[in-house]
Amino acid sequence: MSRRFAVGILTAVLGVTGTILAWTDGIRVTPIIADGRVAASFVATSSFGDDAQAVVQSGLLLTMTFTVDLKRPSTIWWDHTVSSAVVAASVKLDTLTGVYQVSKSQDGQVTWSQRTEDLGHVREWMTTFDRVPLATGDRLEPNADYYVQVRLRSSPRRTFSLWPFFGSDDGVGRADFTFLR
Repeated sequence: MSRRFAVGILTAVLGVTGTILAWTDGIRVTPIIADGRVAASFVATSSFGDDAQAVVQSGLLLTMTFTVDLKRPSTIWWDHTVSSAVVAASVKLDTLTGVYQVSKSQDGQVTWSQRTEDLGHVREWMTTFDRVPLATGDRLEPNADYYVQVRLRSSPRRTFSLWPFFGSDDGVGRADFTFLR
């Protein structure tokens, strides 16, 4: 009985560890502070893997939604969210012509759209965002620490997690900085 219990515990620990490692999959975030404004650029190339490519090749619409949060760390309570933006990239393959239609949106408004036959361009366009505006310097305290956190959620999802606390994001990235005035 104790051997079965030990194997069960080991399986649960490995499952949670695998979920945590998948949750911390790399999104490289670069905060940009210029002209009294804070923006973020990020790249999530590892998120467009074989599963995403299979979804696209089937002709389904693939959407990668990134939530970009500007936060201030707190020692006592949860971190304070100063500003937030939602950006998304969508791709659909026209299976008759072999042309991909890629579009980007921010806060629900389409900001860019392009057609291509090259899957390499699709991968780059889906996973790279430049200068996503977050806040003006008026809302930030001088000489204080902040961080930009980017979370990814893709749909349709090919997998799901039974662990509710770690299975909601497909990728996450973070970059810390000090706001100097």
